[in-house]
Amino acid sequence: MVFGPIHPKLQTLDTLNTSNQRIRDMLLGRMTDEIPPGGVNVWVDVRDLALAHIRAAEREEAQNKRFFVTAGYYSNRELADDVLKVVPGLEGKVAKKGGEFPDGDYFEYDNSRTRQVLGIEFRSLENMVRDTIPTIRAIGA
Repeated sequence: MVFGPIHPKLQTLDTLNTSNQRIRDMLLGRMTDEIPPGGVNVWVDVRDLALAHIRAAEREEAQNKRFFVTAGYYSNRELADDVLKVVPGLEGKVAKKGGEFPDGDYFEYDNSRTRQVLGIEFRSLENMVRDTIPTIRAIGA
Protein backbone atom coordinates (compact mmCIF):
# COMPACT_ATOMS: atom_id res chain seq x y z
CA MET A 1 0.00 0.00 0.00
CA VAL A 2 1.23 3.47 -0.84
CA PHE A 3 0.18 6.07 1.71
CA GLY A 4 1.20 9.66 2.18
CA PRO A 5 0.42 13.31 1.67
CA ILE A 6 -1.70 13.99 -1.39
CA HIS A 7 -0.81 16.34 -4.21
CA PRO A 8 -2.13 19.88 -3.66
CA LYS A 9 -3.86 19.85 -7.06
CA LEU A 10 -6.14 16.99 -6.03
CA GLN A 11 -9.59 18.54 -5.77
CA THR A 12 -11.95 15.93 -4.30
CA LEU A 13 -11.96 13.15 -1.76
CA ASP A 14 -13.35 10.80 -4.40
CA THR A 15 -10.08 10.86 -6.34
CA LEU A 16 -7.87 9.64 -3.49
CA ASN A 17 -5.81 6.54 -4.06
CA THR A 18 -7.14 3.37 -2.44
CA SER A 19 -4.61 3.42 0.39
CA ASN A 20 -5.38 6.97 1.51
CA GLN A 21 -9.10 6.24 1.28
CA ARG A 22 -8.68 4.25 4.49
CA ILE A 23 -7.46 7.34 6.33
CA ARG A 24 -10.20 9.45 4.72
CA ASP A 25 -12.85 6.97 5.85
CA MET A 26 -11.56 7.08 9.41
CA LEU A 27 -11.62 10.88 9.42
CA LEU A 28 -15.19 10.88 8.09
CA GLY A 29 -16.42 8.36 10.66
CA ARG A 30 -17.03 5.58 8.14
CA MET A 31 -15.33 2.93 10.27
CA THR A 32 -17.30 3.16 13.49
CA ASP A 33 -18.36 -0.50 13.78
CA GLU A 34 -15.22 -2.35 12.86
CA ILE A 35 -11.90 -1.72 11.10
CA PRO A 36 -11.76 -3.94 8.00
CA PRO A 37 -8.94 -6.45 7.47
CA GLY A 38 -5.98 -5.25 5.46
CA GLY A 39 -5.25 -7.69 2.67
CA VAL A 40 -1.87 -6.23 1.71
CA ASN A 41 0.18 -5.86 4.85
CA VAL A 42 3.24 -3.96 3.64
CA TRP A 43 3.32 -0.24 3.06
CA VAL A 44 5.47 2.68 1.97
CA ASP A 45 5.19 6.45 2.18
CA VAL A 46 4.80 7.95 -1.29
CA ARG A 47 7.68 10.34 -0.58
CA ASP A 48 10.04 7.46 0.21
CA LEU A 49 8.89 5.67 -2.94
CA ALA A 50 9.53 8.78 -5.06
CA LEU A 51 12.97 9.23 -3.52
CA ALA A 52 13.79 5.58 -4.25
CA HIS A 53 12.91 6.10 -7.92
CA ILE A 54 15.12 9.17 -8.14
CA ARG A 55 18.08 7.54 -6.41
CA ALA A 56 17.75 4.38 -8.52
CA ALA A 57 18.01 6.53 -11.64
CA GLU A 58 20.94 8.56 -10.32
CA ARG A 59 23.14 5.90 -8.72
CA GLU A 60 25.33 3.76 -10.89
CA GLU A 61 25.38 0.97 -8.31
CA ALA A 62 21.59 0.70 -8.69
CA GLN A 63 21.70 -0.15 -12.39
CA ASN A 64 20.08 -3.45 -13.39
CA LYS A 65 18.95 -4.18 -9.83
CA ARG A 66 15.50 -4.69 -8.37
CA PHE A 67 14.46 -3.01 -5.15
CA PHE A 68 11.68 -3.90 -2.75
CA VAL A 69 10.59 -0.47 -1.55
CA THR A 70 8.61 -1.01 1.62
CA ALA A 71 8.79 0.49 5.09
CA GLY A 72 7.52 -2.77 6.52
CA TYR A 73 4.43 -4.48 7.78
CA TYR A 74 1.36 -2.65 9.01
CA SER A 75 -2.20 -3.50 9.88
CA ASN A 76 -5.33 -1.41 9.55
CA ARG A 77 -5.52 -1.58 13.36
CA GLU A 78 -2.11 0.13 13.63
CA LEU A 79 -3.19 2.68 11.05
CA ALA A 80 -6.38 3.40 13.03
CA ASP A 81 -4.44 3.68 16.29
CA ASP A 82 -2.09 6.23 14.71
CA VAL A 83 -5.02 8.22 13.30
CA LEU A 84 -6.56 8.29 16.79
CA LYS A 85 -3.23 9.35 18.28
CA VAL A 86 -2.73 12.17 15.78
CA VAL A 87 -6.30 13.53 15.70
CA PRO A 88 -7.83 14.31 19.07
CA GLY A 89 -11.60 13.94 19.21
CA LEU A 90 -12.02 11.02 16.82
CA GLU A 91 -12.83 8.60 19.61
CA GLY A 92 -16.16 7.03 18.76
CA LYS A 93 -15.70 7.71 15.05
CA VAL A 94 -13.05 5.02 14.60
CA ALA A 95 -13.78 1.49 15.81
CA LYS A 96 -11.68 -0.06 18.52
CA LYS A 97 -12.08 -3.57 17.11
CA GLY A 98 -10.92 -5.22 13.92
CA GLY A 99 -8.12 -4.53 11.48
CA GLU A 100 -5.55 -6.82 13.10
CA PHE A 101 -2.98 -8.79 11.14
CA PRO A 102 -4.47 -11.87 9.47
CA ASP A 103 -4.10 -15.24 11.10
CA GLY A 104 -1.42 -17.52 9.76
CA ASP A 105 1.83 -16.97 7.98
CA TYR A 106 2.43 -14.38 5.33
CA PHE A 107 5.40 -13.52 3.18
CA GLU A 108 8.65 -12.07 4.43
CA TYR A 109 10.33 -9.08 2.87
CA ASP A 110 13.90 -7.85 2.62
CA ASN A 111 14.38 -4.15 1.94
CA SER A 112 18.07 -4.13 2.86
CA ARG A 113 19.18 -3.42 -0.72
CA THR A 114 16.86 -0.41 -0.82
CA ARG A 115 18.31 0.87 2.44
CA GLN A 116 21.94 0.18 1.54
CA VAL A 117 22.18 1.01 -2.16
CA LEU A 118 19.59 3.79 -2.30
CA GLY A 119 20.18 5.06 1.23
CA ILE A 120 16.47 5.17 2.05
CA GLU A 121 15.52 5.63 5.69
CA PHE A 122 11.81 4.92 5.74
CA ARG A 123 9.34 7.15 7.56
CA SER A 124 7.28 5.64 10.35
CA LEU A 125 3.59 4.92 9.95
CA GLU A 126 2.77 7.51 12.60
CA ASN A 127 4.81 10.22 10.86
CA MET A 128 3.12 9.41 7.56
CA VAL A 129 -0.31 9.69 9.22
CA ARG A 130 0.66 12.98 10.89
CA ASP A 131 1.77 14.46 7.54
CA THR A 132 -1.09 13.00 5.48
CA ILE A 133 -4.12 14.02 7.53
CA PRO A 134 -3.81 17.79 6.94
CA THR A 135 -3.61 17.22 3.20
CA ILE A 136 -6.77 15.10 3.22
CA ARG A 137 -8.58 17.56 5.47
CA ALA A 138 -7.64 20.39 3.12
CA ILE A 139 -9.97 18.91 0.48
CA GLY A 140 -12.88 18.21 2.76
CA ALA A 141 -12.37 15.37 5.22
